[in-house]
Amino acid sequence: MNFRHITILNFNTKQRRNFWFSVALVFCFSVILLMPARAQDMVPKIGVAPHTFELGVLKGQVFEGKIKIFNQSDFPIPMTTRITDFTAAEDSGQMLFDESSQDPSFASRFWFRIENPDFILDPGEVEEVRFKIQVPDNAEPGGHYAVVIFEPRFPSFYFKEKALVKNIPEIGVLFLTSVQKFTLEPEEEQKLEVVEFSLPKEKRLVRLENFFGTVSRFVSRGLAMINPVYAAQPFGIEITKEAPSSFVLRIKNNDIYHLKPFGKISIYNFFGRRVGEIKVPQKTILPGRIRIFPVEFEPEIPEKLKWLPAFLGDFLVQNFFVGKYQAKLELQAKSPVAPEILDLGILTTLSFFSLPWKFWLGVTLILGLSIFYIWRYRDRIKSAIQILFSSKDKV
Repeated sequence: MNFRHITILNFNTKQRRNFWFSVALVFCFSVILLMPARAQDMVPKIGVAPHTFELGVLKGQVFEGKIKIFNQSDFPIPMTTRITDFTAAEDSGQMLFDESSQDPSFASRFWFRIENPDFILDPGEVEEVRFKIQVPDNAEPGGHYAVVIFEPRFPSFYFKEKALVKNIPEIGVLFLTSVQKFTLEPEEEQKLEVVEFSLPKEKRLVRLENFFGTVSRFVSRGLAMINPVYAAQPFGIEITKEAPSSFVLRIKNNDIYHLKPFGKISIYNFFGRRVGEIKVPQKTILPGRIRIFPVEFEPEIPEKLKWLPAFLGDFLVQNFFVGKYQAKLELQAKSPVAPEILDLGILTTLSFFSLPWKFWLGVTLILGLSIFYIWRYRDRIKSAIQILFSSKDKV
């Protein structure tokens, strides 16, 4: 008797999950291929909630949560999940994926466990992706930054000419995880450092600044030769060729946690009167990074000029913004490990001269020419005025 040997495949949990996901993937592709031709112009539309998790954790702690991802398209989308660490680019703060570290005590991507990383999103469906974060016992205190990325999985022929889907969007959820430290020693290091607080170089009269700087150094050396008592440090001054419209503000985070600084810049004239105030928007700076803060300035229109049309009042204020001014920067910050707002005691000042020389040069030329012609033809003007008044008397 011949016996047919039948091999029975025993799947473990992961293999079963991959098998059924592959079956669903094939079914999903079949459905999409059979859709009408109008779907060729369609792009997957997906969203997540929440967009950011900001966690304060301890070594060895376990955190569990869930992310909602929803499909706003009218066709099913196969999804997969991956996790990577990230850092930020200098100045811009742009996110940069970083998997250079393979040490779980630093790289928080190794702390994640996703319960259902691969799934199919039906049209209009909302899927809950559950995750668990296991903070290792040897995790380094400070900030650890990872992003959970959800991306559709489509075959390569979709990217060819006349493909069904040409753009494959990805969407991520940020995890800003702060591993707290315990120490009794006072923190002496300045958490935030103002690296640069100045006016844009293209808005300044650099040659005039250099001239005054040279004169200042020459005078300082001369006074030192005469008598060291009269020696003074050479001064540097920034001179703008128009009323300032923006400031350059670059701030560095010296802390081991990410910080969110914010504040204001107050502008005072030579007499100490405030002529404007700017809000410094709140932005996140990762540890050890420098970030540029956009600061736009518009001088306040005095009450006496507010009856004028807005464009005329603004024109006068911009061009009469002349003389010496002082900008005072005050900063505060929010920390993930402190419930209260940090008053960092940062008060930075910037002195500058505003000299809209183009406007005043034009005004001076017009006044000069007017005075010249009045003086040059004064006799004719005088005779014309006399004739004008005498004719009025006769009438």
